[in-house]
Amino acid sequence: MASGRHVTLLLLMLGYAGWASGGCREAQLSRDCEALCSFDQHGQVTSCELRAAVLLVNNSKYEISLMKVMPVLDLAVAKARSMGLLPYWLKLTFFPQDDGCDATYAQIGAIDSYSSCVHVFFGPACDYCVASVGRITKFLNAPLITTGGFTYDFTEKKVTCADEYFMTVRMGALSFRDIAFVFIDQMKRNRWKKMHLLYDTNGQNVVAGRHTCQLMMKSMVQFVKKEAIDYGTFDVDSVHVKDYPEVLRDHIGNVYSGQ
Repeated sequence: MASGRHVTLLLLMLGYAGWASGGCREAQLSRDCEALCSFDQHGQVTSCELRAAVLLVNNSKYEISLMKVMPVLDLAVAKARSMGLLPYWLKLTFFPQDDGCDATYAQIGAIDSYSSCVHVFFGPACDYCVASVGRITKFLNAPLITTGGFTYDFTEKKVTCADEYFMTVRMGALSFRDIAFVFIDQMKRNRWKKMHLLYDTNGQNVVAGRHTCQLMMKSMVQFVKKEAIDYGTFDVDSVHVKDYPEVLRDHIGNVYSGQ
């Protein structure tokens, strides 16, 4: 989900943060284990536990998976403790959930994890999964922290309950919006006025799941439309690789090439 250093910093933030009660639901869902800490009859802290659900696909072919992330989280916790950054009385418990890179399973995993009294969600990484879980976390009053959410929708403001992905926090440094800005900047710098976008709908699905490249192009078009750029699109999903040269001639030819 992030480098060991970033994960350690994230754990420190969670360990010392007290999540505000409330959320976006008027009738709060009652949970006996809502509190981070337990107290004795004298009001003294006896134990504290931060419970985090890790919603990721359990398949190593994906760039971000349970197999790769769980060991990193354990290393980050051990490192933070060895440095004396996490107090001895704070226990961190992770609940891994295989979302199958499927929006439905991701949402079910989030609800099951909430029943286990988690305070925060880590993941998902696949964009459709981030969307399905991100829309409900604001009603559960449990933040979702992810390095996924590449599509431009997730870069919109998320500061009030009226915002679709309120309580969803993107930790990633790059989004499809940023990639679009790079292309647009190059177009302006070279004074190019035409752009043709060729893509494979399910290309690079190990990064953000189903339709990764299609979602990337949708984000690209969203920002290209705001510029004085003539653009076209073509999905090569149904085209065999050996036919690419012909596709390039037909869909680019003299219209998008030359001066």
